[in-house]
Amino acid sequence: MSKINISIADFILMKLIMLGILVFCVNNLFAAEGGPCKDYGDCDKFKYSLNDMESLQRGASTFLNYCYGCHSLQYSRWGRVAKDLQIPEDIFFENLVFDKSIKPGDLMTGSMPKEESAKWFGVAPPDLTLVSRVRGDDWIYSYLRTYYEDASKQYGVNNLVYPGTAMPNVLMALQGNQKLVCKEVPMLAKNGGEKRDDFGNTITKEKCGILEVEESSGELSKDEFDKLIYDLTNFLVYVGEPAKAERERIGWYVIFYFLIFTALSSLLYREYQKDYH
Repeated sequence: MSKINISIADFILMKLIMLGILVFCVNNLFAAEGGPCKDYGDCDKFKYSLNDMESLQRGASTFLNYCYGCHSLQYSRWGRVAKDLQIPEDIFFENLVFDKSIKPGDLMTGSMPKEESAKWFGVAPPDLTLVSRVRGDDWIYSYLRTYYEDASKQYGVNNLVYPGTAMPNVLMALQGNQKLVCKEVPMLAKNGGEKRDDFGNTITKEKCGILEVEESSGELSKDEFDKLIYDLTNFLVYVGEPAKAERERIGWYVIFYFLIFTALSSLLYREYQKDYH
């Protein structure tokens, strides 16, 4: 029966490969949990930036001013958020905490009673502490930007990413009145380019279901509103795992350590092999 000789370096390399496969599978698992963005199609890509403190601070401000009245962050503490976002505690509590009885160590449990809110909205607004880990970052970023006017719904709006949502568009005043419209769009050829007629004119077809904001109906421009949603989503990513930025930073040191350790182990193995030859 033959023996299989595996060096220390080869063994460590195999472990690193297995670890890489595991990380890849876990990342795809969380991505799959977000799922497709329903009627919107593919979700818009979102790239978080947890080291951008200004973005996180703006996102926290938006959440506490527009979302916290209904949605809680029951696994987060006020003092921890202020510390992680590098906001002096006195400034944080003076400007973003509206209940003066709240202490830094208190959980962000929200102020809306679940039983009453279930009567008002048909369903109690969910806690959003882990929404980025359950739905996915791309899903949140797309959802918050795809509300549109729908007179058949209770609050006059619907959502392409979450059709039939019970949540009203609390950011409508900032975004403006968004509608689904029909537009003439270029037809694509097999090579990916635009189809043209014999005179070189682009051939178009009518496409409906395109989101368009009424001009001057919102306080922010499209780019400004997208930036606001980016900051809000970025904050929710942080809330879902406050140690994520630190974990990723340490991860690079761990990988660097394994690379150095593997190289040294390989050199040591070669030295040991010299004694056998």
